[in-house]
Amino acid sequence: MNTVDLARRKEAMHALNPFAPGAGRQPKELVGREQELEIMDRIIARTKAGYSDRGLVYSGLRGVGKTVLLLRMKDMAAGQGLITVRMEATGNETHDYELLFDGISKAILRERRGTLRQKMLDSLKHVNEVSLELGLIKTSIGLGNEDKGISSDSLRLEMMVEELCRELKKEGSGLFLFIDEFQVMSSDLMGTIIGLQHSMGQEDLPFYVIAAGLPNLPGVLTKSRSYAERLFQYKRIGRLPEDETRECFEKTIGKINVRFDDDALNRLIELSKGYPYFIQAYGSAAFDESESSPIPLSAVIKGEPIAQASLDSGLYESRWQRARPLEREYMRAMASLEKSVCSSAEIAERLGRPPADVVRVRKGIIDSGLAYSPERGLLAFTVPGMGDFIRRAAPSEEQTYDDRA
Repeated sequence: MNTVDLARRKEAMHALNPFAPGAGRQPKELVGREQELEIMDRIIARTKAGYSDRGLVYSGLRGVGKTVLLLRMKDMAAGQGLITVRMEATGNETHDYELLFDGISKAILRERRGTLRQKMLDSLKHVNEVSLELGLIKTSIGLGNEDKGISSDSLRLEMMVEELCRELKKEGSGLFLFIDEFQVMSSDLMGTIIGLQHSMGQEDLPFYVIAAGLPNLPGVLTKSRSYAERLFQYKRIGRLPEDETRECFEKTIGKINVRFDDDALNRLIELSKGYPYFIQAYGSAAFDESESSPIPLSAVIKGEPIAQASLDSGLYESRWQRARPLEREYMRAMASLEKSVCSSAEIAERLGRPPADVVRVRKGIIDSGLAYSPERGLLAFTVPGMGDFIRRAAPSEEQTYDDRA
């Protein structure tokens, strides 16, 4: 076979690359999450039968597939004719309320049952009219927007959810709110949503919060409302064990009648460490470097720097740029310890400062989602491999600070 034919063959094979690297992209095979999907199946079945249930909260490091899981669950609920709203919390309360109201409105318009859609639109119209009247009342009695006694957005959301859920229950349906990055949501809005899960459950109305976030999310929810621990099923999402990692690689390419040879597969399992985000990156790079099946170890080796560059740009570099100079210094100290979990005391010691002098820097790293505290006095990166990146790439501390959310 000549060079031109080989190039064409390789190009044709690459067009079939089944891996989907990137944040939140749906993989061909969602391996190792069967239990989570079964829980969602049960909630959907109970909702259609007229029963209520608790919400779901998934927490874990970045790169373990939380967003993909939320998307799959949303598709499951929507596929059964239930009303679904999805949002990614930003931390900006006004913007997050806008996302919620816009998402609910669009979800209603997507409803195909004309009678139910009209009933929900009528409910929405009523709520908006009441909200407008509330605003006029506030103006007439001289209450400014800063008055927390009457929160028009909060009341509007509460009324909207209750009115819609009353109509939905009559039809054996329900309202599902899927929230990603829940831990960054403002305390007031988070409290309102938790309160809704509580009150709708007491009224036996079909409203469910299905949320995902970093490992500190359960603690953040409980801090916002102490009773939150009773309102949700809490599930920790981690990396896949070796057998499921192997299955994910094999199933992903098996559907197009391609396979990895044993050495290649073993190396991919070693590189990916069971993290779904890494599986997609290394699998895609190896596939693109191959010319035939079975894909050999040489293709994996050729693809390694490409996958690493993809991970650097997709997971690490942007987060490093979002850190302030003092936070970068703190993260360098964390990385230099070469531990998965570090104590605050040893980080301060590495910096040559008393722990009390770097408390605010530590808090800034946690608040920005770069690290979390698994236990009191301990700290770990939220992104797998962040410490390795800092030690390997030695990113400059002089990079311009990027304060995007």
